[in-house]
Amino acid sequence: MEMNIGPIIMEKRKEKQVTQQELANFVGVSKASVSKWETGQTYPDITLLPLLAAYFDITIDSLLTYEPQLDNHEIQRIYGMLKKSLETQPSEDVLATIRSFVRRYYSCYPFILQMGMFLMNHADLLPGEENIQTYNKEAQELFVHVKTQAKDPELITQALKYEAYTSLTMNEFDQVLDILGDQVPALFPIESLIAAAQQQKGEEQQAVITLQSAIYQYTTVFLSFLGNYLQVVINQPEKFAETVSRGIQFTDIFNFKQMHPVALMNFQLSAIFGYAQMQNETAAFPLLNDFLEVMRETDFPVELHGDDYFDQVDKWLERLEIGHQLPRDSMKIKETLINFVINNPAFANFSDQAQLQQIYTELRLLQKKERAEHE
Repeated sequence: MEMNIGPIIMEKRKEKQVTQQELANFVGVSKASVSKWETGQTYPDITLLPLLAAYFDITIDSLLTYEPQLDNHEIQRIYGMLKKSLETQPSEDVLATIRSFVRRYYSCYPFILQMGMFLMNHADLLPGEENIQTYNKEAQELFVHVKTQAKDPELITQALKYEAYTSLTMNEFDQVLDILGDQVPALFPIESLIAAAQQQKGEEQQAVITLQSAIYQYTTVFLSFLGNYLQVVINQPEKFAETVSRGIQFTDIFNFKQMHPVALMNFQLSAIFGYAQMQNETAAFPLLNDFLEVMRETDFPVELHGDDYFDQVDKWLERLEIGHQLPRDSMKIKETLINFVINNPAFANFSDQAQLQQIYTELRLLQKKERAEHE
């Protein structure tokens, strides 16, 4: 465990927009002393701590924040605990806990990245619905912190992408393009290189895990791409229908109903919503019934896992920062998915209201049953 007073002094000094010399003058030491504090070569005399804390308007405890590095299992535990806390504690208390963790582990960049994702994924559950943009902005600041301070290239890349995502949620479209560019870069998956090197070293099993985890991720990402593509071809009915057809075949091939039912239901809803906008009831109703079937057969809460084909992927999932859990509480996801159907104005003009109301009734029964089981 490493005392982090130097970076705290530097951070607070920059926030206050004062120079090392100005801080030195206030405290009564040399500029060189302040410089050594900030670089960790020395620590301030204990008698100066109250003065420094008062100058920066923080507590001495905050000034003496320790920065232990969390391992992935600890990050998994904290992330899961925070998700559970949203069900059992006031959201104001959960938010205070998140911010306390952020301050405590500010130099643990994998953890800070996950806390940014937590804020982003749970903004609607935190105090004041009107403040969703505020939490997205707070998450973005954490991503920028990771991007600018971390040394791990993969962490930096992830932080960059999440920064762009938060910009999109805040309608900062030019900022998104400034961060990511406006052309798709040529894809160069590194997983094949890693697996090839492992195989050449005789690590056959590790090569299997590497490629399985890559295929597992890419299948889910590809299905998400198809769902997003439906939104941009909604004015091209033939292209839309062909994309739906291919997407359904793809989900069948890779057994999404068992492997990742939430991703499947998200794709189904993209297709259903598109057909509803087109007033194509003939195409929408079978998909609505398929959605209902998946919802009925899925055991919540959902955790990520492999299957008979992806029989090594669980070993990879265990090493992730949040492990097998979904970024957002799957019970909340279930509620959101059902409400998306029940409260969707796109279905208002459907002529076959009896069939629609039957689907609504079954979805409400699933909601009611779930709530009763968790009371």
